[in-house]
Amino acid sequence: MKRLVDTPRALMVAALTLILATALTTASVIALRSDVEAASAPPLHIAVVGDYYTVGTQNLTVWPTLMAQRTGWAVTNVSLPGAGYAADGRGGYAFTYQVDRAQAAQPDVVLVVGGTSDTSFDPQRVAWGAGDVLGKIARGGQRALVVGPTWYETPVAPEVIGVAEIVRSAAETAGVPFLDALDPPWLTTELMRPDLTGPTDEGQSVLAARIAAWVRGEVHE
Repeated sequence: MKRLVDTPRALMVAALTLILATALTTASVIALRSDVEAASAPPLHIAVVGDYYTVGTQNLTVWPTLMAQRTGWAVTNVSLPGAGYAADGRGGYAFTYQVDRAQAAQPDVVLVVGGTSDTSFDPQRVAWGAGDVLGKIARGGQRALVVGPTWYETPVAPEVIGVAEIVRSAAETAGVPFLDALDPPWLTTELMRPDLTGPTDEGQSVLAARIAAWVRGEVHE
């Protein structure tokens, strides 16, 4: 005599099996969609404002380019030699004017790096320039990140420390992250060109590593 099948129990098992299969399929679809969206998401776009150290002096490469290669970020470098928060530099483009060019590229982040060209300027003028730069970035809707000037000797020249403290204060007032590059200095005389006008290619690599690591932490990538 054949054993009767427990119909309610069989139906329940079949229903649970169907629910589990559907859940697994849905999870797979969601995971696949997330992977596709992540793959198609545009890279972080950073525009860099800076001076000799960033634009390079007879370098084969500069740190913004190295940073882009190592991270996959899109990096626009609008830096110009001799520029600063107060210093116009070559072509008359102080940092505030570089910010205009940076914002035209529609970046996610405007990264302002440097200040060594400002050491001969009145501190109040440097402070005003730093506030103007950060205010302009905020009004443009981009996120600002600031790296102070770096140096290649210890002890650091007092005038360079002075500029760094002015820029730090402006960043703190504006609520903008600031990275100190003087304690200790990131560079050495061996990482500078013989005339000390800027980093060697090896020095550029050091800057790329330091700055990229900090930026990654700030943007939580």
